[in-house]
Amino acid sequence: MREYWVILRAELFGLFISPATYVASFYFLSLLAIGFRFFIEGFATTDWILPPLASLVVGLVFGSPALIPFLTMRSFAEERRLGTLETMMSAPVGSVSLVFGKWSASYLFFLLICGFAFCFPALLLFLFPEQGESLGFTRYEQWIGGWLFLMVFGASFTSVGIFASSVTNNQMVAGMLSFTLLTLYLSLMAFSFGETSSPDSIDSLTDFWNASVGSIGNGLDKLQHFSVGLVDAGTILHQIIFTLFFLSLATLQVERLNH
Repeated sequence: MREYWVILRAELFGLFISPATYVASFYFLSLLAIGFRFFIEGFATTDWILPPLASLVVGLVFGSPALIPFLTMRSFAEERRLGTLETMMSAPVGSVSLVFGKWSASYLFFLLICGFAFCFPALLLFLFPEQGESLGFTRYEQWIGGWLFLMVFGASFTSVGIFASSVTNNQMVAGMLSFTLLTLYLSLMAFSFGETSSPDSIDSLTDFWNASVGSIGNGLDKLQHFSVGLVDAGTILHQIIFTLFFLSLATLQVERLNH
């Protein structure tokens, strides 16, 4: 357990002193703030059926392929390129602690950026309390539900990035692989939006499969629950399994390199 905290501190320090991390975070938050501003201004004329706060959650989720590769691509790729991974593995550091430590650092930094993004509606509510209340920014269940949604999906997204970094010694290749996998995942979510199986319509093995892994393919449908404060335990369980799956693959890859 001690080695996990050592890895976590070292990785967090590396992220906080990396110029690329700050540049990516700045542009990501700037574009998100601009998009959120224009969305709020034109909200009355849109057919958006979710609470306005959910638009920020959607922006963070679909913008993650542009951000997460910058947080994860150097995790193992840089270690392999410099030849320090073998040295690190020769120390009393287990591959599980190494993978989970690097993932935890990227995940915590992602949550930090999400926290800064949530300052946008909080600032609007502070400066314009009447408008903020009319937009539902005083409903705490929406804040809690949106944050939980970002936590569970952010965990799985960063695990994909860690896995992508473990299979190559080139940071750019790791970043592009992470971007590609996350884009494919989000495309699946977008294309399957509105097609969630109802428990009453499970008449075949296919329907059962779609209902069982619905949060993986139909995450946007689950957002409708979280955005109003209805926490879906199945979604959380599916995303935990998804996260552990990719972290397990990364661990196996690190152990293979060590041998």
